[in-house]
Amino acid sequence: MTDIECIALKQKAFQTYFHSLNDRQQQAVFSVNGPVLVLAGAGSGKTTAIINRIVNMIYFGDGYAAASPRIFPEDAAWLEQYCAGTEPEDLDRLREILAVSPIRPWNILAITFTNKAANELKERISLKLTDGGEDIWAGTFHSVCGKILRRYGDRLGYTSHFTIYDTDDQRRLMKDILRNNEIDEKIYPVKSILSAISGAKDSLITPKDYKETAGNDTRQKTIAQLYEIYQNRLKSADAMDFDDMIVNTVRLLKSDSEVLAYYTNKFKYVMVDEYQDTNHAQYVLVSLLASGFNNLCVVGDD
Repeated sequence: MTDIECIALKQKAFQTYFHSLNDRQQQAVFSVNGPVLVLAGAGSGKTTAIINRIVNMIYFGDGYAAASPRIFPEDAAWLEQYCAGTEPEDLDRLREILAVSPIRPWNILAITFTNKAANELKERISLKLTDGGEDIWAGTFHSVCGKILRRYGDRLGYTSHFTIYDTDDQRRLMKDILRNNEIDEKIYPVKSILSAISGAKDSLITPKDYKETAGNDTRQKTIAQLYEIYQNRLKSADAMDFDDMIVNTVRLLKSDSEVLAYYTNKFKYVMVDEYQDTNHAQYVLVSLLASGFNNLCVVGDD
């Protein structure tokens, strides 16, 4: 066989193994290294593609793109029979022939937007893999940040047992702040103030930044004041709201080179689902985590 024929045979074996996927799904699955953008509408099988991409990365690494012409005659004969459907699947042998730098499960980070989606992803990956599925970091932005902050939050002045404030906790705190500062809740509704603070955090705007941009706008200056008091109260209570979890993880990674180096080395491959829903803070977080190897795959609906 010529070199071109050997490479073509190996790639045909990949396509046979992932035969349940269409051409576009296979293209996403076999694109392993470097930045990858997958545009996929609702119901197009993007979750299936993500799961099979992870399976491909763990079983075969970059074997499809980096297929070499080196192959023993007996392996070539076996692959030909396998592709023709006359040889039963032998995953161990297939991996031995096709794999190039297979990726360890713990070097993969997969981020989704809901706990339901994260659990489905983990369950379906575990069903597809013979082992190692539980070692993949698969979770929401907040669960991933929570793990990081529980371990390194002390570097930002929090304990490892910090409290996470839900919506009701936030409302109670803001009501108390308004009352203590004699600010009329009818003029400054709690929901409106918390929404403004959340929007600021999504854009990584600190209370100081907010105050500086408020100028002579009395309402914005008051919101800036409330934002600052709110953050101080959270910190003194060893607490964060959900927006803080992302903001503080970004702060941690930007300010602590040791922590950044640890996670960029750990997460050699980063994948994000529903990427069209990311805000600025989430974008910066993902960029930091993927900055070590630039192996970032994002999937979204255009």
